[in-house]
Amino acid sequence: MKVQRQLVTHTFRGKRFENHGLDLDVLPDLYTYKELLVATAKELWKRHHPDRQRLPKNIEDSLCLKFYRLVEGSVAVPIFREIETADQPELWQAEQPDELDEAVALVTDAVNAADADQPLPESLPKNVIPLFDGYGKTLREDESFDLQPHGSQKKAAYTTKTRARLLHFCAAGYNDRVDLTGEVRTVDLGGTFTVRLGDGAKVPAKFSPEQENLVTEALRDHASRRLRVNGTAEFHPDGKIKAIIAIADLEIRPLGEVLFDPSAKPIWEVIEEIGAAVPVGEWENVPADGARNLDHYLFGHAKKSS
Repeated sequence: MKVQRQLVTHTFRGKRFENHGLDLDVLPDLYTYKELLVATAKELWKRHHPDRQRLPKNIEDSLCLKFYRLVEGSVAVPIFREIETADQPELWQAEQPDELDEAVALVTDAVNAADADQPLPESLPKNVIPLFDGYGKTLREDESFDLQPHGSQKKAAYTTKTRARLLHFCAAGYNDRVDLTGEVRTVDLGGTFTVRLGDGAKVPAKFSPEQENLVTEALRDHASRRLRVNGTAEFHPDGKIKAIIAIADLEIRPLGEVLFDPSAKPIWEVIEEIGAAVPVGEWENVPADGARNLDHYLFGHAKKSS
């Protein structure tokens, strides 16, 4: 069963919208706003579940956003979240606030902060800031997008000035949390080392005297072991890591170690889903002696006698 819950009201203000009609030219901004919320919610979920290696299987379905009507004043668009309650009920409760609600509040706070030329919220994932480049491209000087989370008195007005300030912040680079694993390639006992990531990028990092033994051990065994680094990194404006500037935790792991992922679907459920997708009529074509005579049906070998 699918249920809907209002999430936020996105209002278009300006001369273009005085007759309560929505110019189709602004629809890309609604889509980009949705992408901004979803990307923020995913990053928040990762932070809240540091033990998980991957996002939940059906997370995209649980982040489905829709609008059903336009409301006067100028043009208000109530945006609803639609959830299939049968999908991962332990992770996504329709009636309870979660990372998507937090994302709406954080984006609203970020817009208010940028408008007031104040620092952005500390909890806002900094790697989503470049997405503001695509949000507001259709805005004119006399227009704004007003954001109001549902059930909250909090409001924010997103203008061309707000967008410019956010993009200026992004252009200067930023710091954000990281949790990554790579191969230690070099170590300087003065307190720095280099870790090579899976994509080949080499990232410099700083370590404390207390972390020296772990770092040098990872270097000594670099052919068979990898170092997991949890801390804070400095990023280039394009989102690539420039350097790890503070390390909160280090952990050495065997190369190729496959970690248990509690969010992964059990293999028997995967098999059941594959079987359920096969039309009933096709099962009638499966030979009753298929297990005993597999080589016969695959390669044409003689059948085994019973």
